[in-house]
Amino acid sequence: MLHPLILAVAVVDLCALALLIPATWTAIRVVRDWSPGAADHRQLALERRAEAASLQGRIAWGLLLGGGILFVTGIASILPDLVPGAMCGTGVDQATRGGATRAIAVRGLAFAALSAWHLLERLDASVPTAPLRRGAARLLLVATPLVALSIGATLYAYAALDTYGVVECCTVAYDALALRGGIVGPAWLPDALLLWAFGGGALVLAAGGAWLGRTSPIRAGLPFGLALAVLVWVPLSYLALIRVLAAYHYEVLAHHCPWCLFLGEHHLVGYPLFAALAWVALEGPAAALAWEAGRQEPTVAPAAMRRVRRAGVHLVIATLAFVALAAGPALVWRLRFGVWMG
Repeated sequence: MLHPLILAVAVVDLCALALLIPATWTAIRVVRDWSPGAADHRQLALERRAEAASLQGRIAWGLLLGGGILFVTGIASILPDLVPGAMCGTGVDQATRGGATRAIAVRGLAFAALSAWHLLERLDASVPTAPLRRGAARLLLVATPLVALSIGATLYAYAALDTYGVVECCTVAYDALALRGGIVGPAWLPDALLLWAFGGGALVLAAGGAWLGRTSPIRAGLPFGLALAVLVWVPLSYLALIRVLAAYHYEVLAHHCPWCLFLGEHHLVGYPLFAALAWVALEGPAAALAWEAGRQEPTVAPAAMRRVRRAGVHLVIATLAFVALAAGPALVWRLRFGVWMG
């Protein structure tokens, strides 16, 4: 079906891809022919094309971000009204036979790759010699196919959307799955361990980010250690949220649906909540990438170290925001009733 939202997401995505295709062609030429020490007509023309490709890529990055926000908003708040039996995004995901979840996962991977390219491009532009141009071009050659794949996954999800068949609401679906052994994460991860990982990991990230933002000089172990900690903490915190902490938002036990957090009756908390978690997931690796770029190319080291410190500050803000939004209702419940739920 051609809902206006579906058309809007498709147009935004295809515009991003249309910009990335010529930028990628230029990236191929940069990888093959880039010669920063030369001053002939060929090199100067390639430098002009590279500048245009950089602008195209940055616009595509913004379009992909906007398209992703529209896509999630549609699944969470608009398309459930079109699917019989759907109360939230879980029903829409069922109506697409899991296509919506797959599309979000691939879009996230594509956006992370394009964000890494964006970071290298900004560092490269900090000095006139453009020492990272070839490395950024190689990264764009990886990011563009992922973007194309994510757009294909999005279009497939829309094509698979069944607006005639009745789906089960999230409560019925998650209860049925729970009867088959619990599907919100591995059974060998107990709730207590998830909560300790959630709280302890948040302290590590906040402290590490604050240290990263103030320490000079920065040692290699800190940004890379934080990146590794982020990659471990983000999925564990997601599981802690949907298995334990979401109950305090819903004020009902054993409701493990992440999509219901996006509903108005729960104050749309899912939007800032998952935005903060995604921000953490991006800024941890960004610190490591910026530090490595500064180590490889000393001319961009000042800009790279500024980006590393900014990543540390962002980690502190995003981690504390996620913890406050996720665990705040649990603390309020404890203060009101004197017990924990369950």
